[in-house]
Amino acid sequence: MIRSIITAVKQALSGKAFILSVAGVFLLLFTVSIEDIFLLFHTENRLIESGYHHSLMMKALSSDGMTMALPILAAIPFTASMVDDVKSGFIKEYLPRTTVRGYIMGKITACVLTGGLVLVLGILTAYIVAALVFTPMEAAIGAGTELSACLRELLEKEILFFCSGAFWSMTGMLSAVLTGSRYMAYASPFVIYYVLIILHERYFEAMHLLYPKEWIAPSGYWKFGNIGVILFIAELTIIAALFFSIAAKRRLR
Repeated sequence: MIRSIITAVKQALSGKAFILSVAGVFLLLFTVSIEDIFLLFHTENRLIESGYHHSLMMKALSSDGMTMALPILAAIPFTASMVDDVKSGFIKEYLPRTTVRGYIMGKITACVLTGGLVLVLGILTAYIVAALVFTPMEAAIGAGTELSACLRELLEKEILFFCSGAFWSMTGMLSAVLTGSRYMAYASPFVIYYVLIILHERYFEAMHLLYPKEWIAPSGYWKFGNIGVILFIAELTIIAALFFSIAAKRRLR
């Protein structure tokens, strides 16, 4: 089982889809920030406030463009992998060399990791580039507490995006196995995501638990703050993984 998990993770992280998705997150963050960057470089005073690169990235992470693209970017790298294995016939050659349980656990682990890491690495890359570009133009930071606060906020955002990406990636893989379609792997996370947003904003405004935007930008409704969000999404991810395990066993039989 350990070898199967390691193999699946290596396959997922070394694939072109994963690299392209990371690049997609990176480009999207700067695309939604293009107006602010344009205004910055057209001002006479080039000295800007300290921490500008941080506030720029935090604003981009909470933008509508980023929130709507999140489930798609998380689903691209690995959600259709099992369907591809079955339809290509690769599963007939690979499965005798491992166990059904090991194969399924490998797919679940790789799916969760890629769905979360594609967002984490994309955000981290964009943040580093923004820091390199804008820090020389910023006023000096007065105390180390401001820097540590920025890094702490970034880390909290990274964890929230990882958890959300992992869940939507797992949802896509579950849909792909249930329908036997790789297109559903990419479409279903976005459809479910968008439906939950519509239900909250138009009909059930008190339904904060199932409002995807709350999962990456928690409000005061969560009793334990970010920890409550992380535990809730982790529970949803485990449930999706259990359903996937049952559906995958039936498909492999």
